[in-house]
Amino acid sequence: MTKNFRSFLKYSVLAVLIAVTALSFLSCEKDTETTGAEITITVEVVHKSGESTEHTLTTTKTTLADALTEASLASGTEDTYGLYITTVDGETADYSVDQSYWALSKNGEALMTGASDTKIADGEHYELTYTVFAE
Repeated sequence: MTKNFRSFLKYSVLAVLIAVTALSFLSCEKDTETTGAEITITVEVVHKSGESTEHTLTTTKTTLADALTEASLASGTEDTYGLYITTVDGETADYSVDQSYWALSKNGEALMTGASDTKIADGEHYELTYTVFAE
């Protein structure tokens, strides 16, 4: 083999390996919004009055925020931490007015993640409770 042919072969193999690696990364990238599989969760909303309503959501979304907004059950503002929920089931909590907010829990236990970081699974039960901050 000539020196030029070996260089050509070496660089060709290197180019193919780079292309295969790039394609592998692209094919491994997952859609973080949907699973493709339908799941059902229950969301209990505890209003300012203390009255609660239960909502059954069927979705292919993977996070609580996406499922809530898809069902038009909750809305709010997006920031660097994800969705800050301000309105649930038509009722708005405004911290700047009366220090109220929507507390997020699962099976009665406060969550350590926000709605955008909370992964959901079939059959789970969540609560959104109108809460007024008390010192």
